[in-house]
Amino acid sequence: MAVAALTEADFARLGQIARLRARGLERLGWDDLLHEAVERTLDGRRRWPSSVPFVVFMREVIRSIASEARRVQVWEVSGSAADDAIAAMPAPAADPELEAIGRDLLTSIEQLFVNDDTALGVIHGLIDELAPSEIQDRLGIDQTTYDSTRRRIRRKIAAAQEMFA
Repeated sequence: MAVAALTEADFARLGQIARLRARGLERLGWDDLLHEAVERTLDGRRRWPSSVPFVVFMREVIRSIASEARRVQVWEVSGSAADDAIAAMPAPAADPELEAIGRDLLTSIEQLFVNDDTALGVIHGLIDELAPSEIQDRLGIDQTTYDSTRRRIRRKIAAAQEMFA
């Protein structure tokens, strides 16, 4: 099984990913996230596609579990209490290391699409947290072009990840 083949460095990397994803979760710690990801993989609830590197697959399982926990957390807070809770949440503290990683990642992504203005426009719209319709209006593209550009972005980033994995 691929879990048994994980190195100490792989577990450390997955632990760091789990720590980042667990921020803001009330009932789930980072170790719970990692444990749940491994458990779901071992019991077959999550199936590993062999074309995806195992650490990347586990990262996405952790992301999915954290997202699910966030949805439940928000769902449990009802009505205006949800708005109050969201407004009262402190902004995440600036972490210089994470900011540097984010800048490096953005630079790398921009280099991948240096000759694709539409893709760069979509990426920057997503960074600015614009709705798809706002991005389309900003770039003057239709829904089909937007959707195919998003697929092109995902494929190119996935191919770049495979080169460095």
